[in-house]
Amino acid sequence: MVHLSPIKPALRIVSWVVGGILFSPLPALAVQAHGHPEGLYVHQLGHLAFLVSMLYIWFRTRKRRGAGWVFIRLAFVLFALWNVNTFLIHAIQVSLSPGQFVGRIGGLPRYFQPRSALEVYYYFGKMDHLLCVPAAFFLAMGLRRMGRRPEDASHHEF
Repeated sequence: MVHLSPIKPALRIVSWVVGGILFSPLPALAVQAHGHPEGLYVHQLGHLAFLVSMLYIWFRTRKRRGAGWVFIRLAFVLFALWNVNTFLIHAIQVSLSPGQFVGRIGGLPRYFQPRSALEVYYYFGKMDHLLCVPAAFFLAMGLRRMGRRPEDASHHEF
């Protein structure tokens, strides 16, 4: 007869619970729809406020020199461009016809059929992570360089 220590059954239970959570996920429901039109107006105002703040802080820090400021100021520019792009994409999205979204994959459209240059911009503009992720990366790199001690400044880690 094998005697199990009290820790092994508890570990087995924890393993089953963690495995159940990891391997049977529920939908993330990460898309947030805004009520029309008030939700869109407030959301667009948020983009404008963020844009103005990025331009203001970029302008105020234009004479800053030293470790990290180049990366941080680049992040401000990319965040500003992201806000302009996203503001335009939200405005274009209101004018699109639901018939241009063909088929379904779950709750999402399978295909988008652009009919003008503006709609092609909408398609590629929806890839806003190509601006936002590098902006966050450059912000992190700039803050990391600023946080180094002077004796660590010679090491260039990424």
